Amino acid sequence: MTDPTILRLYGPGPLDQLDPVCCPRFPIDRVVRLYTRQLFTYRTQADPRDWQAGAPVPDLATEVPSIYNAGMGASYTSYVVHLRPGVLWDSTPARPVTTHDVVRGFKRMGNPLRRSALLPYFTDTVRGMAKFCAEYAAAFAGVVPTGRELAEYQNSHDIPGLLVLDDETIIFELRRPAMDFIDILTLACVSPAPVEYDRFVPGSIELCRNIRSTGPYRPVEFIPGRELRLDRNPVWRAESDPVRRQQLEAVEISAEPVGAGAVAYRIRTDRADLAWGPRIADPATPVGHNLGFALDPYLVFNTRSPNAGGAMRKVPVRQAIARAIDKAAIATDVGRLGGETIIRVAGSIVPPNNDAHQDLDPYDTPDHGAARANCAAALAAAGHPGVLTVTAIHPGTERARRVAQRYAADLAAAGITVVPVELAVPDYLDLLSDPARAAAGEWDIALASWSPTWSQRNGRVFLQPLLQSGSPANVGGYHNPEVDTLIDRALAAADGESADAAWRKAERVALADAPIVPLLFQVPTTRELCGRRVRAAAVLPAHGLAVDLATLRLDPPSTDGGSRRG
Repeated sequence: MTDPTILRLYGPGPLDQLDPVCCPRFPIDRVVRLYTRQLFTYRTQADPRDWQAGAPVPDLATEVPSIYNAGMGASYTSYVVHLRPGVLWDSTPARPVTTHDVVRGFKRMGNPLRRSALLPYFTDTVRGMAKFCAEYAAAFAGVVPTGRELAEYQNSHDIPGLLVLDDETIIFELRRPAMDFIDILTLACVSPAPVEYDRFVPGSIELCRNIRSTGPYRPVEFIPGRELRLDRNPVWRAESDPVRRQQLEAVEISAEPVGAGAVAYRIRTDRADLAWGPRIADPATPVGHNLGFALDPYLVFNTRSPNAGGAMRKVPVRQAIARAIDKAAIATDVGRLGGETIIRVAGSIVPPNNDAHQDLDPYDTPDHGAARANCAAALAAAGHPGVLTVTAIHPGTERARRVAQRYAADLAAAGITVVPVELAVPDYLDLLSDPARAAAGEWDIALASWSPTWSQRNGRVFLQPLLQSGSPANVGGYHNPEVDTLIDRALAAADGESADAAWRKAERVALADAPIVPLLFQVPTTRELCGRRVRAAAVLPAHGLAVDLATLRLDPPSTDGGSRRG
């Protein structure tokens, strides 16, 4: 008989990383929330249209700093944060979370081996962090350091913008005002880190098997790629956590390479409670909202690739490939996989309902279809007449496979030979994150996606990580000094209107270079399908309307075969 207090998630989602610095954002972010805490976070909201749905709230911090509570300086470049008492690590013996753990979390983000894709949010904001990260990388250039060596460097070098006053008080000093700074501090990659992590290389299996928890649950069993179990954290206290609950005995995740239909069947037959990976809609509970769309998916060109005489380095070649793709057909194919999202053909990088969005169609193809004749002529003019061969990688998911097959057929019809390479999600992410492998030409085109990391004052959340030179998320190595200057201008703007103007110009300049090809915009429109035992399935608007596992509870299965919801 199913234990009514164990939540079961099942599906094809990746399950290979637990280190918050290295975790991909979806779907593991909903589980990371169970064992990590940040200075600020988000609450569930009954009405996603409420403006407060995307507003950060205190988590480890006692309050959100402002001028009114003396937590923010008049220059808007200084933030004082006080830690909440009573938050403990599940160490032996248990001990309080301190500001030194907060600093350790920041420093770990700069490690030269496994950097967070979101690192530019911090290097362009916190005083001295960019220099710290650059010197950290230089210190270990050409060598593979141990965990101890990384920790020794971190412990002997400071980030000037992090000022520890005592164990409970820290001051953040910024390079310039950043009205989204509190949103930045909600990200899992900046979770405080305990001293125990100094023994391990970030992202290593050894670290993943020695995770220390500050949340209501803690990992106890982990088989990479297959299984994860979290049990109750015995030192967690409800009075020290304003947003999470501990209403489950355990959480179990089983990962298998199955399709969305198989996952839905398992949920409907009471053998799972929630999906792991695919978004499976519950048509009985529609939700109206105006949350920002995601850029999902898009193509990114490897501008470092030496293949085919450096074809991917040439703007006309990239533009020609972009014109050969039938985006409308891709939208139709993806739509057939399920009705859980609104799908729109993408012309711009920044999707609708995000700051600085603009309606663009840089390649002006009729009805977002393919212009293959123009593609062949452009390739010939760029010095690639006849057949061009490209290596195209994509993650091994049902949807990615469908999109990859469709655009490969489009390119084949335009005289471009596509060598498809499907990779397990962890292998795919490892390949994309390695500039040396990109420079070696292991791939030419990759299929990717990007979702907004927060929903308010979020002009930077697409263009900075995807286009800025040196950003870990700029996996194709795109570099344009004008775009970098415009990004810096947007970040330094004194008001939202000036910032949005700079962001929009940066996007237009970049799209003329075609470093990426926006394909589709998507946004969830319904609650996800839940098993019949699930109660209090409150959603997190800031996490794409995902059910918050930290507040969920379960009831025993009903005996009448009906579906109950609460």
